[in-house]
Amino acid sequence: MISETDIGDYEIIKGGVLGTGAFATVWKGRAKKDSSQLVAIKAIKKKNFLKSQQLLSKEITILKELSSLHHRNVVGLLDCVVSCCLLLFLQRLYQLTLSV
Repeated sequence: MISETDIGDYEIIKGGVLGTGAFATVWKGRAKKDSSQLVAIKAIKKKNFLKSQQLLSKEITILKELSSLHHRNVVGLLDCVVSCCLLLFLQRLYQLTLSV
């Protein structure tokens, strides 16, 4: 899906697939300016983007609004790029567990 490892201000970490689903793949990446800043790069397949463009636009708007809260329980949207697919650059979660 993504043929290049450098995308704008970010780069994909080789072998860094975090997850794959029907609509998208999430990669581990990092900021070029600060290699210690790890990010999650969500690549939404172009065919899914075109089918649901209005829905995705709403999701991006919501992510931007939630990011401005800077709340510890909200993953922030860092950037959004459209190239071979729709790419969302998100804050990376560390040591995440969903157990209660």
